[in-house]
Amino acid sequence: MSIRSLFVFPLLLLAVQLLPAQEKSEEEVVLRCELTDCVQRPSLFQFDGSTFRPVQGPKELEKGVYQFTVPAGKPEFYYVGTHSRNRLPLILGDEPKVIVKSSCKGMAAAEFEGSSMNTAYLKLKEDMNRLKQSAQRLTRAYQMSKGEQQQKVAKQLQALDEKKLALLDSAKQQHPYLGRIVGLNTYLSYQNNKGEYPNEIEYFAKEFFRFADFKDPAYNHLPWVYESFRSYTQVLASIPQLSSEQRIAYLGQTLSRFEKGSPAHKLALSGTMVTLKKKDTDSFLHFAEQFTKAFEESDPAAVANLKKEMEQVEAFTKGSTAPDFTQKNPDGEEVSLSDFRGKVVLIDFWASWCGPCRRENPKVVKLYEEYKDQGFEILGVSLDRKKDRWLKAIEADGLVWPHVSDLKGWQNEVAQLYGVGSIPHTVLLDREGKIVAQKLRGPALEQKVAELMKE
Repeated sequence: MSIRSLFVFPLLLLAVQLLPAQEKSEEEVVLRCELTDCVQRPSLFQFDGSTFRPVQGPKELEKGVYQFTVPAGKPEFYYVGTHSRNRLPLILGDEPKVIVKSSCKGMAAAEFEGSSMNTAYLKLKEDMNRLKQSAQRLTRAYQMSKGEQQQKVAKQLQALDEKKLALLDSAKQQHPYLGRIVGLNTYLSYQNNKGEYPNEIEYFAKEFFRFADFKDPAYNHLPWVYESFRSYTQVLASIPQLSSEQRIAYLGQTLSRFEKGSPAHKLALSGTMVTLKKKDTDSFLHFAEQFTKAFEESDPAAVANLKKEMEQVEAFTKGSTAPDFTQKNPDGEEVSLSDFRGKVVLIDFWASWCGPCRRENPKVVKLYEEYKDQGFEILGVSLDRKKDRWLKAIEADGLVWPHVSDLKGWQNEVAQLYGVGSIPHTVLLDREGKIVAQKLRGPALEQKVAELMKE
């Protein structure tokens, strides 16, 4: 499982080295790491939703052999590794000794000895990924089929649901901790379980965590809470029919199942925010405010960093004047955002290599044709690096509005200024150059432009 930190923290490897390796006691678990190709000594971490917290530096038994000790008792996730992109997740707590054999150049490929828990966990991850891929394939097939064929696919989805439930039961029997992990990843098909729900959006929002009891304190140290809320929020943030208010309501209802201020609540909120920051600014600010209130005392460093992010985001919220910028068009002429003052403007961040952008372009072309004579303009900002590909995409897609780029890819200065983390990314401005909305696509974008053109 990969965990990405929501807030920006320096890697604390040096500090970790200063922490003493503990001597073994009867109430401790030994982690022995037999590693090759190490340039740095490994360290032990735990993830709290904001950062990887240093737990302990290693005791070097001999060259390439390191030992850590952690408290015995209930299982918890730890991470051992040499730097931020090379950590191995593992479960420690109720097995007396765990041996890890790996190369420091690729901790993810490590082998375990003496740990049925971690061996079972690796197998469960494979099984969950396989079922997830099957679900995605069958869901696409269901959406593309009709009549008897669609009914046939629905039965296949039902059979897949049964496999998911069987895996959940098996995991619970192996260990309750493993059962909780699988429960967070068990989502049954809407087609066969919709009950009284009026639509799939409602079903998804309320049933995604059907098999998770967030009042259970065991979730407090389960990073899969963070991962599952990232996935959950990603789907809700990608539904164009949902407004920010509806999205906040669904997410808020689910988050209310946690004890406020608990470690599990922190993991869930962090996973929610890291997705919303890229997808829905208003929703991000709403839950960021909740995070600051809940964790200002217990984690002031995380809250301080989050407040800085909130200030940056708020500079681009609804009602703020969009920062002016100037870049060159394909002919080498300078074009400024302020040149279009007095018009409703859509700043469209895109690139020739961006599949979702190219698929969205026909809708944007249609929108432009409908309103261009009424004072609507689009300014395309490309994150391309090669001019020829940029120009070919403009011509191929029929993008007849103004375009600019500095051909620096993701380092595009305008994209950096506007905090663009993914594309397509849109910023809609009113005639006074004030931000009306961001990241709108499809019907939501069409509706908002239509509203502005009537004003």
